[in-house]
Amino acid sequence: MNYLMKKYQLLTIIIVAFFATHGYSQNEGIGFYFQPEYSAMFLPGHVGNAVGIGIGITSKNRKWDFGIRTYGRSGPINTGQLYDLVLAEGVTYKGKSVLQVANDHGFLGLEMAYNLKLKSDRLMLRFPVAFGSFGAGFYLLGEDRITPDGRRVNEWEDELQGGNDAGFGWLSEIGCQMVYQLIPDNSHLNIFAGLTHTTTYGYESFLGDEDLYNNRLRASVGIRVGF
Repeated sequence: MNYLMKKYQLLTIIIVAFFATHGYSQNEGIGFYFQPEYSAMFLPGHVGNAVGIGIGITSKNRKWDFGIRTYGRSGPINTGQLYDLVLAEGVTYKGKSVLQVANDHGFLGLEMAYNLKLKSDRLMLRFPVAFGSFGAGFYLLGEDRITPDGRRVNEWEDELQGGNDAGFGWLSEIGCQMVYQLIPDNSHLNIFAGLTHTTTYGYESFLGDEDLYNNRLRASVGIRVGF
């Protein structure tokens, strides 16, 4: 899963550079937006923490956004939620038959949003739709990450979970965000809060069934910078 997140980060940097050097500069009427966020994911039995970012271009009339969105629910910011991994009968790991593991996930996809200005020039409703790929998995913690035979820890994680420690699939989101312009005569700096609904397709892992991230709500707050 760490490899997956690094791949997402690299791809994000590449696309950001493309938008910055091509999408905006070639047409002065086209805008650019940058939207980091923190979100709370309402998962079975707990609320997960996630951080993400949206980057893209805005149409000349400022009614449409087109870009990418990525966010991740990493283990270090979700230490309060652990899962019991019960090993197969007769199988132990460092003398234990039950292990505690943590879960992380990452999403990267395309985003399109309709922007609706309200009567107050400082308020805007934004309706984002996103679709892309995501992966989620379960990993060992603490001293358990020091393997008994020197093999890489991800090899043990996969073996102990029947070759299915992580799952991959597709994810779509649809939601609504309220955007507030902080400075009256300056539209560049805004804050926002919103709610999205997620649907997953094809995801399943050893500990995570197909409904772990499916049909869930995600509340987010963040900053929107536009040019």
